[in-house]
Amino acid sequence: MSKRWYALLTVLALATGCATAPEPGSRAILDTQTGNTLLLATRPLVFARHRTDVAAEYARDYVTLVAVELDVAGRYSDYLLLYRWSTVDTRMSPLPGPASGTLQIEADGRNLVLRPLARPPVDAVGRDDLYYPAHAEVVTYGYQVDVATLRFIALSRGISVRMPQDALDIPFELREDGRASLAEFVKNEGVAK
Repeated sequence: MSKRWYALLTVLALATGCATAPEPGSRAILDTQTGNTLLLATRPLVFARHRTDVAAEYARDYVTLVAVELDVAGRYSDYLLLYRWSTVDTRMSPLPGPASGTLQIEADGRNLVLRPLARPPVDAVGRDDLYYPAHAEVVTYGYQVDVATLRFIALSRGISVRMPQDALDIPFELREDGRASLAEFVKNEGVAK
């Protein structure tokens, strides 16, 4: 093989690697229903609380938080998607209704209260690419947030969440930590300023 071909193949391999490298901490998805682009943190934050009051030791209620940036024709908005789900039989402990949804984030001695939007900014039902839980019953809420709020959550040392409309007023403790991914997500240039 000639030196020219070898050099050309090397340049092409390097160029292809650079062109397909994902941004750290985020991934882009085209919403085929709307044509909008979604930028997601690569890992959600998952919170859980034990429910030994109604079931065996392994029954839990869960809250999954997903950071999403929505790009609508160059206009950027930041959101948190919240999935509220449970391994507890809903006959023993029903999920909150769609009209509920106030979220309290308790982090580093601060209490952030977020009110849900009338409807989530994207249709997440059944979408694995939006980290939708693989459970029969899930309630979804959306919250518009700013970069400062996302940064605060990402850099917090201790964090838990509450859903004050739930009959059980016990906090959800961090179970799967996506804060490092969220910190990288906030650093990306496309994030709304």
